[in-house]
Amino acid sequence: MFKIAVCDDETLQRLDIVNKLKSSLKNIDFTFQVEEFNSGEEILSCKSYFDIIFLDIKMHKLSGVDVARKLRENKNNSKIIFITSFKEYVFQAFDVSAFHYLIKPVSKEKILKITNKVLKSFNEEKNDNLYIVITKSRRAIKVLLNNIYFFEIQNRIIIIHTTNGNIEYYDKISNVEEKIASNDFFRCHRAI
Repeated sequence: MFKIAVCDDETLQRLDIVNKLKSSLKNIDFTFQVEEFNSGEEILSCKSYFDIIFLDIKMHKLSGVDVARKLRENKNNSKIIFITSFKEYVFQAFDVSAFHYLIKPVSKEKILKITNKVLKSFNEEKNDNLYIVITKSRRAIKVLLNNIYFFEIQNRIIIIHTTNGNIEYYDKISNVEEKIASNDFFRCHRAI
């Protein structure tokens, strides 16, 4: 199941995007769940991982770019699609590896086209559908198995050595072993 977040501080805009998203995806053969957020702070405090995030740029306290930057700092690799009324932020979207940038008002057809592009990119990334979700600082982080070199444990701190650097979080090695396929990794001593 794909998890999709829509974050916009303007209720009518958010509902419009959610309705168009649900309407455009109803004929596609996959299951999805859409969750709504009315602020950057709200989505950042959510513990769930989202495959796709539709994110407004101009919001009250935290801008969409600030939210995306914090997500990326936490190794979150969700596909971020900015939806805004302002063209001038397009270059800032590149800085946070946004998947796309849409100008409001957005049509149902455009949402369907972009969502199809996202789904196609998921399919093209061969092993990227194999991942584990970990919880670090009360945030869910999706870590692609294809990017992991190895796991290490020091006391109760799990260190995941990845192509993008190390990720440290508290857990038990037995919980990690349950999440990964045994044929992808093997356990030697206290590391797997």
